[in-house]
Amino acid sequence: MGQSKFDNVISYAGCLFGAFLFVISINLIIVPHGLFSGTMTGIAQMVESILVTFAGLQIPEGSNVTGIAVLVLNIPLLVLAQTVTSRVFLYKSIVTITFTSVVMSLMPIPSEPFIHDPLTACIIGGAIAGFGAGFTLRCGGSAGGSDIIGVYCSVKFPNFTVGKIPMIIGSVVFTYAFFVYDVDVVIYSVMFTAFYVVSIDQAHFQNIKTSALIFTHNPAAVQSVVHDLGRGATCWEGQGAYTGKHSHIFTTVISKYETQRLKNIVHNADPNAFIVFTNKVDVSGNFERRL
Repeated sequence: MGQSKFDNVISYAGCLFGAFLFVISINLIIVPHGLFSGTMTGIAQMVESILVTFAGLQIPEGSNVTGIAVLVLNIPLLVLAQTVTSRVFLYKSIVTITFTSVVMSLMPIPSEPFIHDPLTACIIGGAIAGFGAGFTLRCGGSAGGSDIIGVYCSVKFPNFTVGKIPMIIGSVVFTYAFFVYDVDVVIYSVMFTAFYVVSIDQAHFQNIKTSALIFTHNPAAVQSVVHDLGRGATCWEGQGAYTGKHSHIFTTVISKYETQRLKNIVHNADPNAFIVFTNKVDVSGNFERRL
């Protein structure tokens, strides 16, 4: 069995909660200091800055068009995401990106920084934004931008982490900021992005693998894992040393975020099943990396 409707609602709510934390960090902590994010949001900020500085766009005080730019920039990235991720991830990302864009556009920018010291703002803002983005990824979705590119690269390239992408995108954003703004803006923007990178990789590290050893009296549990979780398994027959009862034993390797689903699937088929998990196993061979 897959996730229940309640689990789906919780996971969608988790995606939106993480996105809300990200927007709070950007709109209430970073933007009031005039800083840039080294993510696709930073590209959107750069687009807004170009429109205001060079095209003469007039934006009402306390407002911004970054949210709209974020939505437009993410459309081609969603097309990219559907080539390497599940439909569930795609649907959650569409909902989360739309939510992020709307909230980012509607949440007013304070005239005075919420946190006055820029260094403290970088640390706290980076931690909140990174945790929010990482939490969204852990719930199976994405707020878009660098997260989607990072997920794509993590599927295509071994040992790649989502947090590396902001530094690559940031090089473009920070180069622009260097020529248009004071060097202090660049320095603090780099610091914010560095804290963001550390925070998102701590909150979400999708490459950790877990092995599961399952003992059950119901062979249907094996088929449930294979069909509902989409993972392969190796099976053999066993016998309890104390009870002498016949049992089915099988082992599989999953991502650490699939452990709860595996528990639910196995215990649905056999409430008395015994499962042993071993974390951070090294795998060589054909292992499908997922969120």
